[in-house]
Amino acid sequence: MKKAAGFLFLVVFFCSCSAQTYRVQKAQAFFTVSIPGAQMVDDKGNPVPPQLITERFIYIESNYKGNPQIDSVIYGGKSFIPVVADKEEISLNIGVKKDNGQAVKLRPKKGNHVWKINVDQSVNPDPTSASVKKIIIKGKLGNTDFKYTLNGETELEAPLRY
Repeated sequence: MKKAAGFLFLVVFFCSCSAQTYRVQKAQAFFTVSIPGAQMVDDKGNPVPPQLITERFIYIESNYKGNPQIDSVIYGGKSFIPVVADKEEISLNIGVKKDNGQAVKLRPKKGNHVWKINVDQSVNPDPTSASVKKIIIKGKLGNTDFKYTLNGETELEAPLRY
């Protein structure tokens, strides 16, 4: 009886020691700035200055297999609404850096998963195109809470839209 109880204790101990902890392995933030294609005019036919369209998105790499729950994304002290993509990304070409023309590619480590987080700026639109210095992502991977801080973002060339 003592051997069975001891064995059961060891099994429970080793199972609890090897419990999976989920965390964000790596994250990268990007933004693009574009101008609408057609020149807008007012009622009198005068040209209206175009407003820049800034799109911000983040890729997170994690060892969690399910869809992450992102509660908030804070850019330079302003809170934005995060929208997580429906499916994970496997291996992708993100874009081209604006400053040096170098291609940005992302390939996760074996066993990790990559998710794209689009940042909805309709609530707190940011008129500037300058890169933000501090980005904080808060959320959950399964039952594990996480907070991940990024120090800056990379500007990409705006995609061509026809």
